[in-house]
Amino acid sequence: MSSIANAYLCTNHTYQVYMSQTLCNLLIHGVFHKKGTAPNIRKDDQQRLHSFIQQTCKTHQCPCLIVNGPGDHLHFLVVLSPNMALSHLVGEIKRTSTLFLKECDATYYRRFQWQSGYGGFTVSERLRDAVYNYIAHQEEHHKRNSVQDEFELLLKNAGVIRYESRYYWQ
Repeated sequence: MSSIANAYLCTNHTYQVYMSQTLCNLLIHGVFHKKGTAPNIRKDDQQRLHSFIQQTCKTHQCPCLIVNGPGDHLHFLVVLSPNMALSHLVGEIKRTSTLFLKECDATYYRRFQWQSGYGGFTVSERLRDAVYNYIAHQEEHHKRNSVQDEFELLLKNAGVIRYESRYYWQ
């Protein structure tokens, strides 16, 4: 009989419970886009924004390995904490990054907003470096591919087959 089973059979009605460990490596490739009418993120503000987002993720115990984007959308690779819902983390990233941009330049970013949706895709440890490099080279990537084509390919590669493309860019 296992030690856990023995713990439940203790005398004097004393029960010991052995909790198992939580062991996971939840690598997530996230992507979201600004609203259509919002201004693009200026080149001068991008690096500061990326650092700010990495700090936001760290605050939520979700180490962000990389953040990058060409100014109209962002990609990130994060190790999601088992205590954090992806929707909550993305909501916090969007909320705080919007405030950050408006603090950088209240006039330029006064109408800045992120779209309400996002893409979140699991990444195997084996593909971690490939996804990291893909995110790192977004500017070159988008010289050849549109944002729409890129997102369609991400959905296809992740096996997402039910979606309404008309809602992507609202």
